[in-house]
Amino acid sequence: MSPGKLAVIFGLGVAAGFIIKIGDPLDSWYPVWRETGLLARAVVCLIAGGSLFTLGWLHGFLFGPLELLRGPDDVGYIVENGRSKAQAANEVRRRRRTGDLPPVYPNGWYRVLDSRMLRRGEVRSVTVLGEQVAVFRGQDGEAYVVDAYCPHLGANLAVGGQVVGNCIECPFHGWQFRGTDGKCVKIPYAEKVPEFAKVRIWPSCELNGQVLVWFHCDGEDPQWLVPEQQEITTGEWVYRGRTEHFINAHIQEIPENAADIAHLGHLHTPAIVSGVDLRCTNSKTWEFLRHDWKVQWEPEAEPNKHCSQMLVKHALTVFGSTWHLLDVCVLARQIKHLLNCTSTQEN
Repeated sequence: MSPGKLAVIFGLGVAAGFIIKIGDPLDSWYPVWRETGLLARAVVCLIAGGSLFTLGWLHGFLFGPLELLRGPDDVGYIVENGRSKAQAANEVRRRRRTGDLPPVYPNGWYRVLDSRMLRRGEVRSVTVLGEQVAVFRGQDGEAYVVDAYCPHLGANLAVGGQVVGNCIECPFHGWQFRGTDGKCVKIPYAEKVPEFAKVRIWPSCELNGQVLVWFHCDGEDPQWLVPEQQEITTGEWVYRGRTEHFINAHIQEIPENAADIAHLGHLHTPAIVSGVDLRCTNSKTWEFLRHDWKVQWEPEAEPNKHCSQMLVKHALTVFGSTWHLLDVCVLARQIKHLLNCTSTQEN
C-alpha cells in the first residue's frame, strides 16, 4: 500500500473520531460507543477504513483484469559481483557484436492498442514500430491510424487534435484529414485545398478486440489477413489481463521462441520454484518436483498458411507420481507475429 493511501485512511479515521466525539450521533444507538474514548474511536475507524480498502483491493485482484509489466532490467540478467540488473544489462549491450541483421521489424500485423481503449470520437497518441501515430475513432465507429504529425507545420494531431466526423482536425490551424485516405478535406481559411495536402495513413484493421496495423519493409500492401477469433467476437472469452515483458532482443526472436517446442522438455522440466537462474535450475534440492511436457506443432492449411497450431500438454510429477489436478492442455494458435491462445483446458 502506498504512503499516500495510508495517509488518507489515517486522516479519515482521525477526522471521523473527532466528528463522532463532537456530535455524538451514535450515542442513542450504541451505548458502548459512548463510553469509549477518542483514541479508541479513531482506531475503530482506521480498522474499518483499512478493511474496506483491503476488500476493494481483493475484489480488483480476484475479479478485475490482471496486467503485469516487467522492464528490461527485470528479465534475463544475472546480478553478480555487486552489480545491479541495470548495470548487467548495459554491460551486455556494450559487449554485443553487431553482424548482418534482418529488417528491424518483420513483415506482418502489429497491435496498436485494444479496442476498449478507444471510444467513438477519441484520439490517442501511440508509438508503434518506432514511429509516432495518431489513432482515432470516427463517428462511423471505425478506427483509423495516421501519421501523428501534420504535413503543414508538424503539429502532433494526437495532442489536442479533434475528431470531426470521420476526420482528424489539426490543433494548430484546423486542417481536417480524412481517416480513410489521409486527404485534407478542409482548411478553414482557404477556399481550395491543395491536392498534395494529405497525411500518410497506415493499413489497419480492427478485430479480436484489437486495432492492428500492417507493416512491410518494402511498403507493400497486406499479403494476408488476421483470422477472426469467434470466441472473442461473441464475448465467450472475457479479457482477464496480460503480462508485458520488455526485453533486450530482436523482435523476430519472440515468435521464433514461441514455436520452439524442443526447448520445453529440456529447459522447463525443472520445478518452477528453482528460480530463473540457469546455473541453479537443475539443483538436486528440487529434483523430486518436475514438469513433464508433450508438444505438437504444425502449420495450418490454406487459406491460413500463415497460421500454425501448437498443442501443449503439461503434467506435474512429485516423487515420480503425477498430480493430475494440475494437468493442463493448451492449444495455442500462432499467427506469424501474433500469438493467441485459442483454448485452455484443465483436467
